[in-house]
Amino acid sequence: LQGWMLYPRESPSRESKELGGLWSFRADLDNRRQGFEEQWYPRPLRELWARLFSPPSGPTLGVPVPSRFNDICQDWWLRQFVGWVLYEQEVTLPEQWTQHLRTRVVLRIASAHSYATVVSQGLLCPEHRL
Repeated sequence: LQGWMLYPRESPSRESKELGGLWSFRADLDNRRQGFEEQWYPRPLRELWARLFSPPSGPTLGVPVPSRFNDICQDWWLRQFVGWVLYEQEVTLPEQWTQHLRTRVVLRIASAHSYATVVSQGLLCPEHRL
């Protein structure tokens, strides 16, 4: 079961940080590989998007996570949208997690559909596929 993990539980030796809340969100209407090929991921979503994609794919929205964007967005095209979407959130790790070099930090993605690509510190991380 490499790459799999049971639901994390707090204990004296294990801490967790909930990342739910308001995330930046945008639907990608263009070539699904363009953003990766042009390496948009080191820059903030709001700053970069209008320059990379033509026509722009719509505004950057604040979307609560966890939720289904199809259920909460008001635009009809987003309610019907099937394709790549981008979520972005800046996260600060607790100080005690960064003090020890041997501290293992695991990112658990609980609500990705069948495929997800994660970027951390401007670097592509392993992909999630069902």
